Amino acid sequence: MEIITNVLRGIVIGIANIIPGVSGGTMALVLGIYSRLLNAISSIGPQTLNACRNGFTAIKEELRRIDFMFLASLATGAGIAIVVSARIMTNLLENHHDPTYGFFFGLVMASALIPFRMIRKFSAGSILSGLVAAALVVGLTMAYSGEDRLEAARKKASIKGETVVTPASGTVDITTQTDTKFKYDGGTLAFFFVAGIIAICAMILPGISGSFMLLLMGVYFDILVCINEFQIVPLAFFATGAVIGLLVFTRFLNYLLARFHDSTMAFLVGLVIGSLYAIWPFKTFDFAAGRRIDLENIMPTAFGGNEMLTLGTVIAGCLVVWLFIWLEKKLPAPGVKA
Repeated sequence: MEIITNVLRGIVIGIANIIPGVSGGTMALVLGIYSRLLNAISSIGPQTLNACRNGFTAIKEELRRIDFMFLASLATGAGIAIVVSARIMTNLLENHHDPTYGFFFGLVMASALIPFRMIRKFSAGSILSGLVAAALVVGLTMAYSGEDRLEAARKKASIKGETVVTPASGTVDITTQTDTKFKYDGGTLAFFFVAGIIAICAMILPGISGSFMLLLMGVYFDILVCINEFQIVPLAFFATGAVIGLLVFTRFLNYLLARFHDSTMAFLVGLVIGSLYAIWPFKTFDFAAGRRIDLENIMPTAFGGNEMLTLGTVIAGCLVVWLFIWLEKKLPAPGVKA
């Protein structure tokens, strides 16, 4: 039963990673598995490598120590979600944008109570920590303007072999782009390594998207080019940075939770609440290369069928959270990991 539940949690986290502005870390926190996930990842280290050289019994004990079945169940669910639902989610975002975002808005809004209840004692420091975190997420979201997103969409089209040109008439002309070869040197490789560290740290933190941080750093499309061109060397530097960042940053977060639990938890709550600004369902938008690009949040001026459906999906998102809370109460508490 627990494995099935964790696979379902992984599916939710995987789908969240497909939605622009939704953090997988947010989903892990609101589903009540954030601390356990940090503990499991931070348990992986030199001892794990040593166990692999000491026979089956040592490997079995090490897998139990790092909570391998938990990690594998989440990874399986996330992988299934990404492979199966990527096309579905793309269709939903393009054709049913507001209700889709409404579902995740309800999911995050209802579940903010979960980490909030984990704060043992409120103080001026913890309140300030939460406010700073919320302001950080909103500020980062506003820093990447609608015009920036339009320009990013045009760059993405050029990476796929198209150049989007907007003549004076306002029509869109798409021509073939022939020179997108990415060139790199030692400095670029070092920056890719650092970008990998920053991106994975952002993915672990609730409310902040790793791909969003890559966009702010200006390397998101360079990485896309490297993937399209199968340039293994820069991707290897990026992946190495991501692995190191994952192992180090989870340990750092565990340290903060152990030493400054309430302030750290309040900071995480602030990240979750701040992310509601990014996933507000009603937005102005424009089109670039045939795709909708969100510009800024608005309040709906009418309450028709789309708004009713969006409200329904907000409620559905809340019900999903309550379902996971109910399942959590039915499952035995996981053991404390070393």
